[in-house]
Amino acid sequence: MIHIEGLTKRYGERRVLDGVDWVQAAGETTVLFGGSGCGKSTLLRCLNQLERADAGRIRIAGHDIDPAQAPAADVLRRLRCGVGMVFQQFHLFSHRTALENVMEGPLHVLGRLQGEVRQEALDLLSRVGLEGHADQFPHQLSGGQQQRVAIARALAMKPQVLLLDEPTSALDPQLREEVRRVLRGLAEEGMTMLVVTHDLRLARQIADRAAFLDGGRILESGPAEQVFGNPVHERTQQFLEEVHS
Repeated sequence: MIHIEGLTKRYGERRVLDGVDWVQAAGETTVLFGGSGCGKSTLLRCLNQLERADAGRIRIAGHDIDPAQAPAADVLRRLRCGVGMVFQQFHLFSHRTALENVMEGPLHVLGRLQGEVRQEALDLLSRVGLEGHADQFPHQLSGGQQQRVAIARALAMKPQVLLLDEPTSALDPQLREEVRRVLRGLAEEGMTMLVVTHDLRLARQIADRAAFLDGGRILESGPAEQVFGNPVHERTQQFLEEVHS
């Protein structure tokens, strides 16, 4: 479902991604973790073409991406229909209700009928535990509720892959658990997810595999239980010890 070869991204003289290789099967949940500035969020943004890589190749959800060529508008549209993105800061439309936020993509991007889209959006809000909040605006919702609306909005496009960038980091501990519950459910249902997070509790709960990034490279990857419980690379061990302390 995700196949990355030699992905490289520079900002001036700084190489943020340094030849990243990665393969992820359909139905897997992978957690990317590492220190600030190691390239985690940049990697997600390159996968969804919010950033253009400088070199390498990407195949995701059946779409081939060559950084040397800007994708045509119709190709970019198909890519973003198949690859959903959930951001740290929610990015909901402030002038639209929770229901309208979830309906926006299917209505205006996919051109679907309002009646069927409305019912599906209501079902998605119920799925993320917000069945009683459909008519509320973002400012009337807690951070955890807003993030769950953002997840429902991404799911409304029926993506094959879901990319999540620090989905719990802007939330206090109680609200984090609301979002963890939703993501645990998606992982159990077999949604292909690539999750950037510092929330190691979330990582341990949902990840099939884990990958540690440092200096723009994947230094260690493997089954999540092994990487978090018995890491091999010295730098991974050091990072996890620092987080736990």
